[in-house]
Amino acid sequence: MSTVLYTPRIQPDETLYSYVARCQHIWGISNSRSIARDWFGRASVSINQVLPIEINKIADWSDYEPSYLLTNHTLLDLYGIFTGRKAAIENVMLGSNAMSLANISSLSQVRLKSVGYSCVCPICYSNDVARIGVGYWHLTHQFNGVTACPNHQCKLVQSRTVSRQYRVPLLAHDYAHERAPEMQVMFAKFVAGCVQQSRISSEAADDAFRRSQNCFRRGQNLDIKSLLHLLDAIELGLGVPKVVNEGHLRRMIREPSSPIHPFKALVLRFALSFLSDDTVVAPAKARVGVTDKQAHRCESLLRTSTYSMREISRRVKVSVGYVKKTGKRMGVSIDERRQTITPDIERNIKDMAIEGRCRHKIARKFEVSVSAVEQIIQSVSGLVVWRQYLRLLSKRNQGRKILLGVMKQYPTHSRTQLRKLVQKEYALLYKFDKTWLFESLPANGKRQYHGHKMWCRRDKELLPELKGFVRIALQGEGALPSQYEIDKAFGGHNWFTKSLEKLPLCNRFYRRVKSIFLP
Repeated sequence: MSTVLYTPRIQPDETLYSYVARCQHIWGISNSRSIARDWFGRASVSINQVLPIEINKIADWSDYEPSYLLTNHTLLDLYGIFTGRKAAIENVMLGSNAMSLANISSLSQVRLKSVGYSCVCPICYSNDVARIGVGYWHLTHQFNGVTACPNHQCKLVQSRTVSRQYRVPLLAHDYAHERAPEMQVMFAKFVAGCVQQSRISSEAADDAFRRSQNCFRRGQNLDIKSLLHLLDAIELGLGVPKVVNEGHLRRMIREPSSPIHPFKALVLRFALSFLSDDTVVAPAKARVGVTDKQAHRCESLLRTSTYSMREISRRVKVSVGYVKKTGKRMGVSIDERRQTITPDIERNIKDMAIEGRCRHKIARKFEVSVSAVEQIIQSVSGLVVWRQYLRLLSKRNQGRKILLGVMKQYPTHSRTQLRKLVQKEYALLYKFDKTWLFESLPANGKRQYHGHKMWCRRDKELLPELKGFVRIALQGEGALPSQYEIDKAFGGHNWFTKSLEKLPLCNRFYRRVKSIFLP
């Protein structure tokens, strides 16, 4: 028999999880399986606070359009902008299969400890109770990293929630709220504004919303260090762990259309909002190479042997170094400085450069300037690329030597342990000498199962807590709690119902007490 009496109106900024929980609370239903069976045709349905599923069926029961619920009571628009998968996420949310929701929406990209918790503002809760008689979960309070109420500027209270058990928030009537730090309040207001902005459906607006500002650019390069320092300060002020690393940062700025979790993107935009437009340095001039017309005119003037290098540089509007390099390649005599570079010295400089010697050592040996050595090197076609190859070869050999030395010093270390000891050399060899690296490294050992150690440690940690819980239950109620009650009190992990044999100390204690009180 259906338990549905009537469906109340959904409240502003209410999550759909909260709406289902409020219906269950108003109808006086204590078991979430009953309402799930009536509404969704299944005994257990997991409903996420920000990206719920079964919206079609919720819309049928509540007399709302699915599009209205998706836009105003979920974060579909925000996730759709930053992941580029709005249609795929919407199809999953309208249906009943939540298995692929985490991967499609990039929910699994954030390593925050807020999974399994929902947040409530004490002042919002009091106002909701005074207005409609019961509190509810607000959507803007459930976004990752939001720990303050954007309206009342107080700290949010975290409450343990289970996505398959629909519960409304419960706080004491005289719960004392605490003012949140200014940084957390600013971020909460910023997120609330971004949520409202994301609901404006416009392709141009979405593209502008996704792209970041360009205030950290120096010419064509990114000042990554400055931006990372700023992000570290922002994350410290928000009280969240390190979630945006250098790889995320480069991808968000250089590839703004690539899928990314909205929290990472909004942290970057929030950090950039602290920079005013006045601090932006004027953009550097674009680098322009020598055109074919300039090169042809430079060669023509050099063949005439009439003008000096500086005069040719002024007429053609190229550097003196380019004129000198072009003249050497053409074999045209040019005016040198007073330092004497004979053909023998030039030949010896080229020979040493081909061997890969350092420019400073070559200049010191022949008593010439480093720039003169560089010009001679550049005058030989392909010599610069050859020297770069020799330099890379030298780094490779040095990396091999260091890795072999470490392997000799630590013969029992695994590949992972060796990589941690020589990260720089390992990365170089992995990129340019992968075949030799894998042949030289020790073979991968079989993966060992360490679950037994984890259960032993858990057994020792839970035993004192179990003794205290049983003692309090016997003193208060005079009855021994069941395994289900113990497991529920310790978090509902099924440790005491399905895996008690893996906790020998706790199992022995419970059976001994059970034999005394339940003969």
